[in-house]
Amino acid sequence: MLATGYQANDKATQFTIKLRKGITFTDGTPWNADAAIANLNKLSDQSLGLRRNGLFKMVDKTEKIDDYTIRVDLKYSFGAFVNTLAHPAASMMSPKQIQKGEKACSSNPVGTGQYRFVEWKPGQDVKLALNENWWGYSAKLCGGKALVASNAGFSTITFKPVKEAATRVSMIQSGDADFIFPVPTESYAALKANSSIDVEDAEGIVVDYLNLNTKKKALSNVKVRQAINEAVNREAFCKIVKNGMASPATSFIAPKVQYYKQESAVSYNLSDAKKLMAEAGYSNGLNLTAYSSNTAEFVKMGEFIQQQLAQIGIKLKLVPTETATMNQKIDGFKGDGADAVYDIEISGWSPSTGDADWALRPCFSNTMFVKFGGADYSYFDNSDYEACITKGLSSADASVRKAAYATAQDILWKQVPSIALANDFNTWASGKHVKNLGIYPDGAVYMRDGVYVK
Repeated sequence: MLATGYQANDKATQFTIKLRKGITFTDGTPWNADAAIANLNKLSDQSLGLRRNGLFKMVDKTEKIDDYTIRVDLKYSFGAFVNTLAHPAASMMSPKQIQKGEKACSSNPVGTGQYRFVEWKPGQDVKLALNENWWGYSAKLCGGKALVASNAGFSTITFKPVKEAATRVSMIQSGDADFIFPVPTESYAALKANSSIDVEDAEGIVVDYLNLNTKKKALSNVKVRQAINEAVNREAFCKIVKNGMASPATSFIAPKVQYYKQESAVSYNLSDAKKLMAEAGYSNGLNLTAYSSNTAEFVKMGEFIQQQLAQIGIKLKLVPTETATMNQKIDGFKGDGADAVYDIEISGWSPSTGDADWALRPCFSNTMFVKFGGADYSYFDNSDYEACITKGLSSADASVRKAAYATAQDILWKQVPSIALANDFNTWASGKHVKNLGIYPDGAVYMRDGVYVK
């Protein structure tokens, strides 16, 4: 939104970006090449140890061409760079605030947006106030047509974390909240019937996975993985576990993700699954261990999968685990996959760049995992797949990238290093006195066009 266009070289190692003119940060600092460089220097500085700096490891240097043009040189080909700049971590911050240090940036962010930061009370709320001078209200700055109407936006927005689903529902019913997300699936129908509340849902970009540790003896056999794939009834999973708020997965990325390719549906076929188990030498079944978060939703997912796999002789031990332990035992584990504590890891993934790269690379690429970091829970190691991921990053040409990621999805679908279960829906509810509120596919809140109505 802060740029009007870009050009990339053939190898996707250099990106020249034209910046939008006439914009200021809410502290009065101009948005220009100097501001963009200050931000990209911070994002790419690996010594800062910021949570998402790893996304920008590829940046070598950023140079000023003129006041509204920058050139970004990368250390290696990275065709997904523009999408990476659209990741929430790449939000642009006032250079004045950057100079004050990371603590100032995290506790008092200063951007160019429709709202300005007011205060943050940890554990209680975050308050924003309308930026009436936001550039999005100006047709001139927007290139001929304003992003929103002049009356769009609210004087203030207060975000409150409310962990208890029942409490969120009560707050929207009583009017104590104007907007809630997510709507607990068990309350969806009741809220839908309430004449004073608008309830909506839309398919997002989170895909639920059963990641199969291919370094474990049994799961190194593709027939066992295929048997598990055919033993899970995805329609029932969406209905029972997700209460209808999901659709059966048709690839390892969701349809709203760039370069998605729809694969053929996986048949729920217990007789074929049992046959595959026998061919793999496990006609008497086997014992596996599955780790997941200990939230109610993931426990429910695990119990469903446990019941499904029991039908083909797989006894699944469930280990619901708190976040800190998951981070230590699984995310932080750096040894051989054969020595990992789990056979199956149950989780979901949202590629927040909106691009196939940010799911297919960090989740399933062995060599790219080593290079960039990620969540390669399946320890999938396939040279043809690695070649596709490398090809997808070798160019910024959409046709080249589309072909590479299509083949990569085909390989995953056939080799089954993970079970793609379902595409999750986003759910939200708002009082009928407010309009035009929603959730982006990646789960971010959309309020740009929000208005009060009678």
